[in-house]
Amino acid sequence: MTDPRIEAAVEAAWSNTFQFKEGISFPQYQNKSPEAAAEFHKAITLALAAADAAAWRPIETAPQDGTVIEIFQGNHDGWQGIGIATAQYWSAEKLAELDGSSNPDDYEGGWFLATNYWGAASDETRPWLWRPLMPPRLDQQESALQQLSQSYRIDPYPKQAEDLPI
Repeated sequence: MTDPRIEAAVEAAWSNTFQFKEGISFPQYQNKSPEAAAEFHKAITLALAAADAAAWRPIETAPQDGTVIEIFQGNHDGWQGIGIATAQYWSAEKLAELDGSSNPDDYEGGWFLATNYWGAASDETRPWLWRPLMPPRLDQQESALQQLSQSYRIDPYPKQAEDLPI
């Protein structure tokens, strides 16, 4: 299976070529000049890999305002949690607020795995690198929301009492 990101990048780059402007699609170009098309595809693949690698930045440059970001991290206790996750920096003030305390001096700000609830101290993490969290494309978001709304659609006029969502 081909990575859809690579295919989208190839399509976007191809749409800016002289051949495309002359009406030649990339599949047509692949049939006409397979070696040149393979080199074009390889160049786009390498460019995308380089862009992905450059997206990772030192954690010291990450926003510390509660913004959820993608991190490369290890667990607080050692190496067992190495991987990519989402996290956010919580200041001492935010931690005190979440804990119901009025004294932020009792807390130290830090990085925590992104969740919708106040978790235990084991949720703390020590990231080394970060990159902005990339949301799905708008068409993907709209499609997901449409599917979700259809799966929870309730008939406002049920025909029988057992059809009521109770």
